[in-house]
Amino acid sequence: MKTRNGHATLFDQKAAIKLRVSSSSNHTSAFMVPFSKLALLAISLPLASVLTTSTEAIELGLPIDCTLGKNCFFQQFVDVDPSSKAVDPFCSAYTYDKHKGTDLRVRSMADVVSGFSVTAVADGTILRVRDGEADHLVRTQEDFELVAGKECGNGLVLQLAEDYEIQYCHLRKGSLVVAPGQAVQIGDKLGEVGASGLAQFPHVHITLRKSGKLVDPLTGRLVSSGCKREFDKSRSLFSESVVAKVDPNVPDILSLGLSGQPVRHSSLVEMGPPSRLSVNDSLFVAWGWLTRLNKGDQLRIALKNNRAETIIDNTSEPLESNKATYSAYAGKRQKLPKGSYTVTLSVLRRDEVVASKSEVIVLE
Repeated sequence: MKTRNGHATLFDQKAAIKLRVSSSSNHTSAFMVPFSKLALLAISLPLASVLTTSTEAIELGLPIDCTLGKNCFFQQFVDVDPSSKAVDPFCSAYTYDKHKGTDLRVRSMADVVSGFSVTAVADGTILRVRDGEADHLVRTQEDFELVAGKECGNGLVLQLAEDYEIQYCHLRKGSLVVAPGQAVQIGDKLGEVGASGLAQFPHVHITLRKSGKLVDPLTGRLVSSGCKREFDKSRSLFSESVVAKVDPNVPDILSLGLSGQPVRHSSLVEMGPPSRLSVNDSLFVAWGWLTRLNKGDQLRIALKNNRAETIIDNTSEPLESNKATYSAYAGKRQKLPKGSYTVTLSVLRRDEVVASKSEVIVLE
């Protein structure tokens, strides 16, 4: 498969739509600033009383009312390297320089409109809040300048037990339903997922501190302790039900399906998955959307009908670099008749399938 500028050729001589890929690089744009400059902590609001220290170890729930791996996904982790090099807690690069938190995303701005509740990860007391900042994906230098000094966007700081404190960022404008001094319980609604402040995708950023020191909630280790490739789930501060669904070393498949038009990667984060295929469409593509891919990974897209006959089976070339998000599609310039079809998207790493997902689609 010939490529140009990192993209596979779209059409071959037989009018088939070959596997095409598009991505966002693992690191944020060059004008991005580190989260050390997030301004929410400097909001001048009265402090609430600190919780009495508990004798039990802290246990955290998800900061979004969602189903992990289905409609919300971990995308970026805290940077544990004190140098200018970005290293996540698992010795990979799914972070950026001086990123002090963990990002849990929803798919698109369409999800922001439909509404996803941001929730308390544990019992606590609200210390500080900010609301009123617009939701807008940062893509240009001008966008960045508009959020300068308010990179956290709308958010809050929540005091937890055991001298833990957690900061939330990027909530939806006008969605916060809590105030300083208010006591909340785990699972209580605090606001809604948004893209306020310095956000390139809709998500909640959480920064956890214990006695003022940065802690990675996934591993339960101090950020200053560096990285370990192995994920010891028993030490995670998240509940067992959360960590059971987490493998930071394996890509997440955000969505896949069949469409009657080529997939534009840039539109996915805005509009979500493309319109579904119709029997009247003159072409079809099987597509997939992923996050956290490694250099050298390959994508395989397969499409079969209800008789298990293969219609498409394409595999990409190895990736030349890590990718925070990625999309790919393959198809043909022809109509698909009515029937049941199965789309399968697989990620191959050193010839081993490390992630795979299938979806059955019925055309009527």
